[in-house]
Amino acid sequence: MDEKELVEQILQGDTKLYAEIVKRYSGQVFSKMLCMTKNTEEAQELTQQTFVRAYTRLECWRGGALGGWISAIAMHLSLDAIAKAKRLRSTPIDNIGSKEQDDPYNEERERKLLQMEAAMATLSENDQAIIKLHYYEGKKANDIAGKLGMTQSNVLVKLHRIREQLKKKMEDERA
Repeated sequence: MDEKELVEQILQGDTKLYAEIVKRYSGQVFSKMLCMTKNTEEAQELTQQTFVRAYTRLECWRGGALGGWISAIAMHLSLDAIAKAKRLRSTPIDNIGSKEQDDPYNEERERKLLQMEAAMATLSENDQAIIKLHYYEGKKANDIAGKLGMTQSNVLVKLHRIREQLKKKMEDERA
């Protein structure tokens, strides 16, 4: 059974078939998670989260390569987990409640960060993954292309379009 038929049957109520998708892609997703997190337990947890997220958003799949779509979800979740871990490590307990947090500059910066996070949340998971890989992880377009199964030129075009989209959303928020 091909991917399209499989997804159609799952969406029509045959949820037991979802195990076939998990069977096909769990090894690939787990390997990717293990490379990203370097922690077996966390990789297993993120692999499970990936398939839960994919299942709950299965109707959003547009008919491309299902493995690529699931990989994009996995990448998004792993980048979120890495960013969360970095945030937790970068906030020393001694600084909690310090005067730095009452600084108006920090409040403005925090407001802008929240605004950017809200704008990012409106992007597709694939677009979020591209932005996070490029800006948070410092990956080059050819590396992103390899991880997400895209061409380098497509990544560059998408980066440009996503930046324009985010810029417009940020400007609309200010108005």
